[in-house]
Amino acid sequence: MADRGFPTHCPCGARVSRRTSKTPTNPGRLFHSCPYGNENNPNHLFKWTDLCMVEEIEDIKFNIDGLQMASVDTEKIVQVCQSQIENLTLQNRACCSLVSTLKNEISGIEQEIKDAHMELRSLKNMVACVVVLFVVYKLCT
Repeated sequence: MADRGFPTHCPCGARVSRRTSKTPTNPGRLFHSCPYGNENNPNHLFKWTDLCMVEEIEDIKFNIDGLQMASVDTEKIVQVCQSQIENLTLQNRACCSLVSTLKNEISGIEQEIKDAHMELRSLKNMVACVVVLFVVYKLCT
């Protein structure tokens, strides 16, 4: 594809220039050529500009087709990503709800533990009172 489209350099390395034909067979026709060659010299570049333009347009059309296909693929990927984002959002909401439920359960259990501690203290105090009363009763009798 390097020799397609508008040339910039001749194979000899010289910079190519655009000129206008003055021949009777191609009057006014634009061409690109090496300053050291001519139309009949295969060692130096000579190319009609209208052919260059056709090649450029063909290459651009090919590139556009590739970009359109890539765009369709990208749109499909975006749709898949959006679907995954929606699924992850739903999963996140479910997890947040579960965390909230577990926090409430933990708070309830913590309260039950505090209540059990209070009950245990009360029982200890009752046992202590009973022991003291028993000792006092034994001492008095």
